[in-house]
Amino acid sequence: MNMKKFDMLANSNIPRRSLLAQDMSEWKAYLEFVKGYFKNRAIIKPVVVEIGVMHNAQKPYYEELVDAEHIGIDINPNCAPDILGDSHKPQTMQELHRVLCGRKIDLLFIDGNHSYDNVKQDYELYGPLTEHIIAFHDITASVNSDVRRFWQELSRANGYLAIAFNQYNSAVSVVENKFIDMGIGLILKRGM
Repeated sequence: MNMKKFDMLANSNIPRRSLLAQDMSEWKAYLEFVKGYFKNRAIIKPVVVEIGVMHNAQKPYYEELVDAEHIGIDINPNCAPDILGDSHKPQTMQELHRVLCGRKIDLLFIDGNHSYDNVKQDYELYGPLTEHIIAFHDITASVNSDVRRFWQELSRANGYLAIAFNQYNSAVSVVENKFIDMGIGLILKRGM
């Protein structure tokens, strides 16, 4: 992955940057892994579907660093999603199928509604459309314990390889650790 480009995106003054709800260390490690995963499998222009886009702040990272086609789904029109709609509604799924045009999802990033039932439903609806990686945000966050609970159950119960990225810097203040204890969990459907 191009670290200069990552730093440029991370330090840019674009308004979306301030809306990127990621710990930058775990985000960078996650993106490096994803980029390497796709490169090692000769997957060109992977399809990334993100549920819950937070103003599409992650879109340039996927497009510019992973060279992915990013499709964002969100219920909030102010978030500028590619597909506007509730991820659980049939119309939203139909629109995604139209956009995918028969292709599989290479990376699914679940970061929408953080209740247990909603995370589970996103996984059950979109997981079968995903060929390689299913990622969950906030797998260790104490404020989103439902995501953590679902992640723990899923990572223990399935036959896939599960990987977690979590970064906390104990050398700085809680204020500087704005997004402490969030974590990104990955299920690899095709193993290493």
